[in-house]
Amino acid sequence: MSTVPAQAPWLLEARGVTRRFGGLVAVDGVDLCVGRGSVHGVIGPNGAGKTTLLNLVAGVHGVSSGTLHFCAREITRYSTAKRARAGIRRTFQNLKLFGEMTVLDNVAIGLNAETRSGFFDAVLGTARHRREERDIRDRSMEALRFVGLGDIAAMRAAALAYGHRRLLEIARAIVAHPALLLLDEPAAGLNVTEAAHVSELIARIREAGTTVILVEHHMDVVMRVSDEITVLNYGRRLAHGTPARIQEDPDVIEAYLGRSLENESAQA
Repeated sequence: MSTVPAQAPWLLEARGVTRRFGGLVAVDGVDLCVGRGSVHGVIGPNGAGKTTLLNLVAGVHGVSSGTLHFCAREITRYSTAKRARAGIRRTFQNLKLFGEMTVLDNVAIGLNAETRSGFFDAVLGTARHRREERDIRDRSMEALRFVGLGDIAAMRAAALAYGHRRLLEIARAIVAHPALLLLDEPAAGLNVTEAAHVSELIARIREAGTTVILVEHHMDVVMRVSDEITVLNYGRRLAHGTPARIQEDPDVIEAYLGRSLENESAQA
């Protein structure tokens, strides 16, 4: 997995990040500090700014104000591609797979930015191109086995069950061994058993050396795997702390979770 300089106090540090869309303030002065080797949950109701915050970290949207530091380096003005090369990868709430391509080829797309051979290498079938192709295939298969899809690598992505599609997108995001993985509702639409499998997978990803920011509505998933949780409300940070502290925070319980969190936590 990617390594981070030991002197960096945080893997990711967002200070006062704000994003405006016309007159709408989607993210309003949010501070977010994510420690190396942790899972940091981000929760809140629909429209709280969770996905927008992930987009700011990934570079999909630029910040209106505030700063972002990654591995002790300011990345506020980095493009999405440059952030990906630096070690930030993400999944999406709405799946973005290529249905007519195989499972293996979908994962291999996650390594395209790392290729060194060019057009003529591919046309001529040079030794460098063949080595890269073998390396991409091997690493893609490794990622598929990691998420439990190794046996269906040759299947078309469109033929996969919904839960397997979720796992495939995670495999594509982790194949490049990112330092930071942004997961946008990876358990959305999954049943209890599938969501539990995603929880276990996130824990294994962290154990393998990747830091995770997790946006998720499944409270049992968030509470089970997160080291720290940030709660957003109307684009602002309402609360921050350990899962136990968040569960006991009266403002959080009143505003978002209510009895549902207590019930889900009791069943987890």
